[in-house]
Amino acid sequence: MNAAIKTHVMDWAKYTIEEWLKQYGAYIQICRMESGNMPDNLGINQIYWLICENNKDYGSRKNQIMCSISDDEAEEIRKLIIDIQFSDRICQSAKVAVRLFIEKNVRGLSLSQMEREFKLSKSSINNMVYCGKYYLCGHDKRLKIS
Repeated sequence: MNAAIKTHVMDWAKYTIEEWLKQYGAYIQICRMESGNMPDNLGINQIYWLICENNKDYGSRKNQIMCSISDDEAEEIRKLIIDIQFSDRICQSAKVAVRLFIEKNVRGLSLSQMEREFKLSKSSINNMVYCGKYYLCGHDKRLKIS
């Protein structure tokens, strides 16, 4: 008897690279909230939005996004990030720029937050994020830019 093997084909055209990374960041946050299992059979997104509704007074939600990627898609994005980190084909200065681009989008950091965390000027960070974006999309032709 032949066992059917389910393979997932990633549709990279579904989102831009920024959107993929932001979705991955939302996926990571949801996984942190799950703690291994879903309480009371509520979807984790529902719990997330209920928490946000209860915390209305603690800041705006303009940067929050709803996670709409599957586990397989998140795994493909994780593989892409790891491939970039450990690739011998990319020089160290380009890796820094790509890492800043990934950090900005996955973690949802502003330039001011990045300035404080990475101890660089806003213009330097902005330039490196811009370069990292184009370098990453040039390195992997599956990715698209907005």
